[in-house]
Amino acid sequence: MSNVYNYTIDLKNEKKTTKMVVLKQVSQNNREINIFEFPSNDIDIVIDALYKSKQNLVSQNGYEPNYNEEINPVILDTLVELFFSGITIADLSSQYNLSEFIIKKNLERKGIVLFDEF
Repeated sequence: MSNVYNYTIDLKNEKKTTKMVVLKQVSQNNREINIFEFPSNDIDIVIDALYKSKQNLVSQNGYEPNYNEEINPVILDTLVELFFSGITIADLSSQYNLSEFIIKKNLERKGIVLFDEF
């Protein structure tokens, strides 16, 4: 069994059925493939469940993420430019595979004042 997996998330839009989200897990050696499909209307519920599961795992294993992680200065400069061009922190997080919290902290270190959305 491989410990390294790649994940994809896609939208299956067949005209005869409800739009389905397809979450696929593939082991690095391609020997294990797991596919989970659910209606697109349930995506918020699934994301919430995954988040809660992650929180439980983190607290059980004693793992604490490094929230003081400094982003490579070249990448940080790019993030600053993209942020000022109107790209959201959530989109930057997805694109650069960094947590929103780490991106916010690094932008604040550059002197950018961020206001929480409410």
